[in-house]
Amino acid sequence: MPSRGPRIVLIGRTYLALCVLERLVERGETVAAFIGEEGGSERDFCEEIQEVCSGYSIPARSARKLGEEAVRWLEDRIRPDLAINVGTSFDIPLAIGGNSRLGLVELSDSGRAELPRRVALRQRGQDLVSHTLPESPEHGEAEDEDLLAIDALLELLESHLDGLRGPGAVSDISYHGAALGEEQLQLASADPAPGARTDELERVLAGYVEAGTGLAVNSAAGAFEALFAELGLGPGDEVVCPAIVSQAPVDAVRAVGAQPVFADVQSRCLTLDPERLAEVITPRTRVLLVSHPWGQPAELDALYGAASEAGLEVVEDASAALGARFEQSRIGRSPCAAVFRMPLAPLSPGAAPALLALPEELGARLRTRLQGERIGNGVAALATARLEGWDAELSARSQVAACYSSELSRYDAFLVPSTPAGRLPSYSSYVLRLTRFSRTSANDLHKLMAESGIETRMIQLGVEAAALAELAVADRVHSDALLLPCHAQLDAAAIDSVLDALFGYAIG
Repeated sequence: MPSRGPRIVLIGRTYLALCVLERLVERGETVAAFIGEEGGSERDFCEEIQEVCSGYSIPARSARKLGEEAVRWLEDRIRPDLAINVGTSFDIPLAIGGNSRLGLVELSDSGRAELPRRVALRQRGQDLVSHTLPESPEHGEAEDEDLLAIDALLELLESHLDGLRGPGAVSDISYHGAALGEEQLQLASADPAPGARTDELERVLAGYVEAGTGLAVNSAAGAFEALFAELGLGPGDEVVCPAIVSQAPVDAVRAVGAQPVFADVQSRCLTLDPERLAEVITPRTRVLLVSHPWGQPAELDALYGAASEAGLEVVEDASAALGARFEQSRIGRSPCAAVFRMPLAPLSPGAAPALLALPEELGARLRTRLQGERIGNGVAALATARLEGWDAELSARSQVAACYSSELSRYDAFLVPSTPAGRLPSYSSYVLRLTRFSRTSANDLHKLMAESGIETRMIQLGVEAAALAELAVADRVHSDALLLPCHAQLDAAAIDSVLDALFGYAIG
């Protein structure tokens, strides 16, 4: 399993460099590159180093051949956090260290005949840590002294690397935020009947998204089925669905006897492409289902205009888009009929209620139909508290997404999310797409990230394989996209760990 430590570029040309390289790979450190120099030799660096680099897929280059391009090569392809210099004196280490997050450290072995031999780990000309070797026996072999010095230097380096992880080292990174605590679970289950807290949540929701009325029920699947039934959908009717949509509304369409018909999505935003609607709307089409995948707002003006022209009802699958904005309005503002999921704690059973934002007249009819499905006071109290702090949650997610995009957009192996002007995503996940320049596929990267303790998701579509073949954009996204965690519990160290793993597997 790869180290959670820094991405290291090792610079060296001596036997000590080989010893350091072997020790680093034994420890499972992330050696992102090796830069070598054999003083005047025709070889780039010794065969033993070349063999280790080849065996562990470590990019290795000659400093003499790279020249001034070394820094550009590292910035564009390697992105090291820490540079380690062993036994070289040329100028390149300083430039590399200046472009590494944790700078450059040097391994130093010094001593004169009249003084004890001393080894040190140095940074910016100062000792970080040093160790004086015990005096050797009068007739001790010089080779033995060298081996003792090497062992002592390796111990100093290992101690330094352990200190970089520190007591606050990043643990496994969950795709979702934390689950509900025991006290919260007890509160949710202690009062299971709907009541005043349920009413309060529905009022807060309606005010938050500026809807005519709000409803809070136990499941999104039940909410969609009741909504479609209330709209009179039945056998023989068709519902246009985006190729990227959550499973609950598609299942609900089929549950009322209607037929989902899928239309492709836009290549960058992954939302329903208004230009593809004419291809799928027929005289049997009754409803246009609009989705906001992973909180990315769809092109509502164009979609509502097309629906109005064709005489269609519009229902929004806003499962992941609570708080997202299109132009000046939050998703769910009247006259929409939108269904959200409130992610109280995805890892806790029964803690993901559905919230409906509805026009008043439709809301009054659905309230009667869904009366037995409304959530209880306990869950409603938790959901209300979460909703009241929702804008802070969205701000934190946006910051995580911005960190991802800032780093990932620098490399041609990645395609980062694109958000048109006038739209504010809610970033329930971060959709990263891999290009042909990536060293690995999305599926393999998903597995490799899991081995590093980082939970990601592959995209699951509710479209059958035969239908997906006709949806070119969705088909590509299905195979080249990876969903990264994007929640408020991710701190800077966790974000760095996600980025380091991505760069190590897809680029390094």
